[in-house]
Amino acid sequence: PDILICNGHVYPEVEQLKTEAGYAQRKLLYRNLRNGRFEDVSLRAGSAISDPVASRGCAFGDFDNDGDLDVVVNTVNDYPQLMRCDLRTGNNWLKVRTIGTKSNRTGIGARLKCVTKVAGENKPHEQIDEVRSGGGYFSQSDLRVHFGLGKAEKVDVLEIHWPSGQVDAIKDIKSNQLVYVQEGAGIVRTTQFETAKRSSR
Repeated sequence: PDILICNGHVYPEVEQLKTEAGYAQRKLLYRNLRNGRFEDVSLRAGSAISDPVASRGCAFGDFDNDGDLDVVVNTVNDYPQLMRCDLRTGNNWLKVRTIGTKSNRTGIGARLKCVTKVAGENKPHEQIDEVRSGGGYFSQSDLRVHFGLGKAEKVDVLEIHWPSGQVDAIKDIKSNQLVYVQEGAGIVRTTQFETAKRSSR
């Protein structure tokens, strides 16, 4: 995944000290180059990233259900910011909603491993994420786990390690959809969004 860092000094009185780090600070956005390195794209990402504000918590989720991650940022004494990603990259994705049976109902604490293979690449690409509550200061991100798949047309294997100790492995999942995975039962429902279909054209 990419990295977003929301900044802002704790005390507004820092402005009186005339230091380089003011109360309001710009966010930092790093793009994952998929080779163990990241590129700072903060200044190219637009004013929502580059304009200084006193940011606090942020929450991630696909709020408009078009297949990419959007961000809500809480600010001090200002309006919250919704940064909606409207890039049309043509890349594929998969969202997973976990349903616990022996584990808790929403599957919080489940660890997911997504394995994809793209033609021309020597080895499979693995991503690991976790269903978590919270994750940011006074923030709750989407409980649906989002995997960016790049040019991969499917997920070769989705492995879920549930808090109960149950391990489920699901093979050959079509990209660009939301799948509901029930502990011990596999995929019990899928949803495809009209906006996602339009954006992939």
